[in-house]
Amino acid sequence: MPVAEARAPKRNVSLLLALALFALAALLFVYAFLAASTSSSITNATAESGRYADEASAALIGAGASEGETLIEEFNCIACHVLGDNSIAPRFQGLADRAGDRRPALSAEQYLFESIVDPGAFLVEGYANAMPANYAERLGREEIGHIIAYLRTLGGGD
Repeated sequence: MPVAEARAPKRNVSLLLALALFALAALLFVYAFLAASTSSSITNATAESGRYADEASAALIGAGASEGETLIEEFNCIACHVLGDNSIAPRFQGLADRAGDRRPALSAEQYLFESIVDPGAFLVEGYANAMPANYAERLGREEIGHIIAYLRTLGGGD
């Protein structure tokens, strides 16, 4: 049995070599995935700001503040943004003034649009992701424009 005993060390070396190559391939895959994720995140942020610019501008064409106020009441947004103790959601009062500073890549209108259609995209420090995420389906672009038009009228506040 000397031949079988001689093959055992070769199998161990082959197995170790195969495992080392597999580990190397896995590390390269992880590195490539992380590099692609980082660059696509930057690209996505730029693309999103461009998309929101078009969407917000289109939504604001003919938008009326009084219609927005009615929608805010209808969807009971005031429960968290106006009547709440300011622990659930930022108050509407002065929101449009603060919105322009929230995300440097977005204008105030773009930020407000994003906050309605994708509320989890950016969270104000101290607040949880508590806003319903289905307003993009529940509201039309025109309705979102009305809401933004109303929010722009609420100056001052905290």
